[in-house]
Amino acid sequence: MGWALTVLALATVLAVIFVNGWTDASGAIVNVVTTGSLSYRRAAALAAGCNLVGTLAFSLLMPRVALTMTGLVRFEGASPSEGLLALCGGFLGVVLFSAAAWWFGIPTSESHGLTAGLVGAGLGLSRPVGAESLSLVLWGMGLSLALGGGLGWLSQKLLGRHLQKSGEKVLDTLQIFGAAAAALMHGGQDGQKFVAVLCLVWAMVFGPAPTGGWYLAAAALCAGVIALGTASGGRRIIIRVGEEMVQVRKDQGVTADLGSALALLLLSAAGVPASTTHTKTAALAGAARAGGKGTVDRKALLGMLWVWLLTFPACGLISYLLTKLFLAAL
Repeated sequence: MGWALTVLALATVLAVIFVNGWTDASGAIVNVVTTGSLSYRRAAALAAGCNLVGTLAFSLLMPRVALTMTGLVRFEGASPSEGLLALCGGFLGVVLFSAAAWWFGIPTSESHGLTAGLVGAGLGLSRPVGAESLSLVLWGMGLSLALGGGLGWLSQKLLGRHLQKSGEKVLDTLQIFGAAAAALMHGGQDGQKFVAVLCLVWAMVFGPAPTGGWYLAAAALCAGVIALGTASGGRRIIIRVGEEMVQVRKDQGVTADLGSALALLLLSAAGVPASTTHTKTAALAGAARAGGKGTVDRKALLGMLWVWLLTFPACGLISYLLTKLFLAAL
């Protein structure tokens, strides 16, 4: 196995992480930017720091989501070259689909894209899929929408009137804290998923998964690349979600962030890989509906739902075909 293949595998992993920043991590700062509480640059910097903390904290203290992801596909019996080529096919499939969706300003779920990519790669390699892990991911697709929307709605019903009586400066401060909580939980969910796949690549090349300082370095690398992706292309998603699909007041922005962060915390504690995009968008819609005077563009929302439904089969099929193509060239 040449080092070129190892570098290629690492490059495709980092590409998926970067695209996550483009299309997923920016959801944490939609409210605080579109309501004017923070500029885009400051919000992106806030998201970067909180992503780092969330990724490190959950990867070290509560790595249940990472364990679910590593149980998706069993690569035992495959040579290191075959395994790395399969991962390249899986990750590249996610990048191609997500980049196409980003071009149209549609946020995608890298959680489910990554799952579909790993499943497609495993099937292309003729390896079994972990049924328990896959079922948790599929449950997460529905729970992300249900919990995000429900808790966004409930938070607005319980806190909305009190928040509306607060001054502008108080609401701005609460929005910043809400964005920080949402970004922290994005790192807690998505960050540890990517740490898991980085460790999977490591294990194929060097043997056992990294521990200690190397594991911390992997977590820091994931958080840094996510932040770079958010700063590079997240504005397009923010415009699409926060200005075209759902428009909310500052008090609704606070409750949407609170609802989505709480939903992600509950799912992370249960080891369920959730979609941060699904959760945050549903929380926005729930808060807007509960508080009134917020607008939800049903046509734009329906378009996003169709893309989310297509994510799993499309990423899985592309990854399967790429894996077959790469293995044929081996």
